[in-house]
Amino acid sequence: GQLPRTVDIVVEDDLVDSCKPGDRVAVVGVYKALPSKSQGSMNGVFRTILIANNVSLLNKSANAPNYTEKVLKDIKNICGRDDTFDLLANSLAPSIYGHLWTKKAVVLLMLGGIEKNLKNGTHLRGDINMMMVGDPSVAKSQLLKAIMNF
Repeated sequence: GQLPRTVDIVVEDDLVDSCKPGDRVAVVGVYKALPSKSQGSMNGVFRTILIANNVSLLNKSANAPNYTEKVLKDIKNICGRDDTFDLLANSLAPSIYGHLWTKKAVVLLMLGGIEKNLKNGTHLRGDINMMMVGDPSVAKSQLLKAIMNF
């Protein structure tokens, strides 16, 4: 749900290779504005960089939810139902009427995008990408906004 923004980070010595692409990190450092030169003269445009002092991986278990016994019991009850897939699809953006097949496809995308760490050290990110094409005013944007809350 965030717009992609970039910041150049200069990492040196033992901080190099402390994380991999796709990892969420917290970086502490010095934020500097560097003047840029074009054809040997200053042009008044400054490039900003962050010189890293510390890079720490954000622990995924710290953001993991704590489920109560009642919630776990409710989840097990839903798993035992025959219409679980339809229930999930109908629960996704209930204010949008219809579009059951589209909602089912979105549910499958959301449940299928899991992160994997293979035995050989390969890291597969669990990001999902989706493009919705359709007539105007058929709630494409509203459906995408609704799933961004998950």
